[in-house]
Amino acid sequence: MLRERLASNAIVSAGYDAATRELELEFRSGHVYRYEGVPASVHGWLLRTRNKGVFVRRMITGRYPERPVTPVTEGSGAGVLSEAPSLEDALRASLEQLSKPSG
Repeated sequence: MLRERLASNAIVSAGYDAATRELELEFRSGHVYRYEGVPASVHGWLLRTRNKGVFVRRMITGRYPERPVTPVTEGSGAGVLSEAPSLEDALRASLEQLSKPSG
């Protein structure tokens, strides 16, 4: 699924497939999640809202079935999906990563 970059502190990119009504989100932590049954209007609001992390937490998490699609790190089995943390954990990790001083 093609994703477009987002101006967000927590979410790197989002993609949407109108035919299957699937939304895919890539978080700053590197984790990617796919949500099923998401209406096109929800995807549209995600693109327009200022605080995308809060929008995802309030309007997507727990409302639509989600599954991690993040590949396993190198050396632990090609083609196998990892045990990704929950969306809330991914958002938290993304925000924590932003608060760390670069250097």
